[in-house]
Amino acid sequence: MLLASRHLALPLRRPVAPHVGRLCSRPDRLHSSTVGRTLCFAPIRPSRRDVEAVQRSCSKFPFVDEFKLFNGERYDSAKVIQGLDPLLTSSRRESITKVVNGRCFSVLPIVEGLHDMGNLGAVCRSADALGLGAVHCINAESQRYRARKQRNSAGAEKWMDVRMWDTAASCINHAKASGYRVVATHFDPAAVSIHGVDWTQPTAILLGNEREGLSAEALQLADATAYIPMSGFVSSFNVSVAAALVFYEARRARLERQGYHCDLTDHDKQVLTAVMLLRHQVSHTTDCLAIRVLARCRISRCYDCCY
Repeated sequence: MLLASRHLALPLRRPVAPHVGRLCSRPDRLHSSTVGRTLCFAPIRPSRRDVEAVQRSCSKFPFVDEFKLFNGERYDSAKVIQGLDPLLTSSRRESITKVVNGRCFSVLPIVEGLHDMGNLGAVCRSADALGLGAVHCINAESQRYRARKQRNSAGAEKWMDVRMWDTAASCINHAKASGYRVVATHFDPAAVSIHGVDWTQPTAILLGNEREGLSAEALQLADATAYIPMSGFVSSFNVSVAAALVFYEARRARLERQGYHCDLTDHDKQVLTAVMLLRHQVSHTTDCLAIRVLARCRISRCYDCCY
């Protein structure tokens, strides 16, 4: 239930807290994080699980049930949903529920060194359509991506956990530490068909750029290589097409072998619903509206968790 309070006041201009970097006034702004750059969509941000927690858990869901406001206030997913759900239309509520119930984080796409940033948007679009929850990108120029993404992504990146990394080593080692087996899309004598990959296990799939493919460093760090079977004269696909084919095969294989694609617990789904509600409200209204609505809910604050 929403509660009005004369004691709650919002600043006309959001102060910039030194520990959160640059706050976003638009959903496509970027901010810096401590473990790779992340696309920022709101001044209320979900907290991430640390690498050790992800490695110990069967779930590769990246968020914990804590949402942090720029002024240090903290909310849980239940209160976020309580505050923002009444603002949804019934059709949007059904869409978010359907998407959350189909999300998978056990398959992690990683793209390296793309020259055409439109391809990154297309990869995000395919990943979202086939139920994947995250895309990581190595050596992407964020400004070029911001300028080109909308046309090719159809807004898909807004709903995904898109992260930017400076080096192949930092990204791939982070994926390995999180419990993923890293498979590179590359044809060599040891490569197996994508139909022979066990997609029921946590798998990070490496995709190279349009010109040179994957770097030698990325190939050296990968645990295995896989190729897409082809029967024509051409010997390669565009990276966005290759990504769509791999994502489709991963989804098909998971459904065939284990009967489901989504890998989230009920609690994970609740947290992801809260994340999507925040991203939906930021794109359709303003950042301050989401803050104002949450501020007027009865929020149980958690002070025992540090940033």
